[in-house]
Amino acid sequence: MASEETCKRELEFTVDWADVEKEVTTIVDGYRKQARLPGFRPGKAPAPVVRARFWNDIKEEVLKGLLPRVFWGKVKEDDLKVVGSPDVADLHFETGEPVKFRTSFDVFPDIELQEFRRIEVPYSEPQVTDDDVNQELERLREQHVSYRNLDPRPLADGDIAVLKLQSEPGPDTPRVDQDEVMITIGDEATLPEFSENLRGKSPGDSADFEVHYPDDFNSEQLAGKTVPFHAEVLSLRAKELPELDDDFAQDVGANSSIEDLTNQIREAIGTHRRQMASGKAKEKLLDVLVERHTFPVPESLIEQRIISRTERQFRALAEQGIDPSKLNLDWRKLSESERPGAERDVRAGLILERIADAEDIQVGSDELDKPIEQYAVQKKKSTAEARQELAENGTLDRVRSQMRNEKTLDFLFDEAQKVDAPAAEEPESAPQLEGADEGLGDEAANE
Repeated sequence: MASEETCKRELEFTVDWADVEKEVTTIVDGYRKQARLPGFRPGKAPAPVVRARFWNDIKEEVLKGLLPRVFWGKVKEDDLKVVGSPDVADLHFETGEPVKFRTSFDVFPDIELQEFRRIEVPYSEPQVTDDDVNQELERLREQHVSYRNLDPRPLADGDIAVLKLQSEPGPDTPRVDQDEVMITIGDEATLPEFSENLRGKSPGDSADFEVHYPDDFNSEQLAGKTVPFHAEVLSLRAKELPELDDDFAQDVGANSSIEDLTNQIREAIGTHRRQMASGKAKEKLLDVLVERHTFPVPESLIEQRIISRTERQFRALAEQGIDPSKLNLDWRKLSESERPGAERDVRAGLILERIADAEDIQVGSDELDKPIEQYAVQKKKSTAEARQELAENGTLDRVRSQMRNEKTLDFLFDEAQKVDAPAAEEPESAPQLEGADEGLGDEAANE
């Protein structure tokens, strides 16, 4: 056994050949029934012939059944809480000799719970002002804007120009060919070269100019590039925002009136801010729990978490149009940079599981219905099929564990002693009203 200061353990095994021979005989009998060998009728080849002919396959099957049974039998006998599967080394398998092998594996640590109730956390109930609601209403109006054509005249700052844009592709820039694109002259969102070269132009006029895209431009293909453009001014338009009335409210998803829409917005902002504020407070709570509890952490769990965190970073890059495989990454340094956060995550998770055991916090089958139904819809399966598939591949257990930890964290937050959060920690307001063009929530992580 290794030091109790780590979660790494080792066990050595010796299995008498007599016990191994029983396994061999059973498997050989199975092969005999199916074996088709020259000179023998199907199923009639002598056991020694079958054994010699298929020995490598027979040996593999023996080990596949023998090693796990011997290992997990010992684990049960010693009441070890093993993490994952063991690594097998120093395997000795020779006919007539005892089978010997060594296993190394991680075990879950014994965690002596420290005080976890009434932890002091910074939390202030978020407020929603009329200005917050009015800003969201204006954002919704901008989403539902309409445009009308104006009589031709020279373009000035603030005017909306409708352009036909063309560019020749360069060695590392794409071809731009847009029959109708709108820009606002002089607007901060409009690249300066467009405003400078089109200001004073009238519908029917054209211009040739170069545009230098900033290094942080949201298109990787254009960022930092200089692109020559040919622009034709097609028309001049004016923006028309909808009136804040009952008709507008119904257009954006409110049940009946502008008052109903306003209340929905106020509630959405409040919900979003409470989620952000409570999320920050829960992270502080976890920091306190991690600081109070000292125990060894299974290395295998840390490594799994490092992989999970790295994959999440790669997904974020992919969503920005960046191909991680084309980046010159130092994988060792990347993994090491993720290690402190990964270890903290694992520690926090193990503590939550221990508290859940102590408080008998469980996740019922009915609570799993929603994620199962979501998966069923996504995969176009029946709910029963989805449940069976998720159970067989282990996902259901992971989801249950995650939901249990979330319930435990909610319990701890309810029990916590809230103190006023510093003003700098107040969450920003940034919800999107459900039913509008953009949604509020994120998909729950399954880690």
